[in-house]
Amino acid sequence: MKTKTLSILGALALPLVVGSAHAEITQDCILEGNVDKRKAAQLGQDVYVKFRSAEAGDEAPCDMGRSNRSRRVQFKAPSTDDITDAPHGAAVKYRYIERDNQRGQWQLIESSDGAI
Repeated sequence: MKTKTLSILGALALPLVVGSAHAEITQDCILEGNVDKRKAAQLGQDVYVKFRSAEAGDEAPCDMGRSNRSRRVQFKAPSTDDITDAPHGAAVKYRYIERDNQRGQWQLIESSDGAI
């Protein structure tokens, strides 16, 4: 199974793990951005996504606003994301959930080419 590394601008540095089902959701963010194949090639990455917005989800507030723009986060996308095949410029939307102020979980919600 191949994993993909995504580099993202405009978010906090947090690794990807699956949280406990019983833990309280302390952060819920909906992030939208675009695939940048050129930047991925420069960095030697499979995929690079530059997020342009971060908004609160339904479960909790979101602390990944533009004030954290200079920070970078990297995470491993699940092999089911198929984001590697997304064309340059494709719009993507991710949900980031953090439980009990610990490490978070990323989930691809949609991409402009229809793959989820």
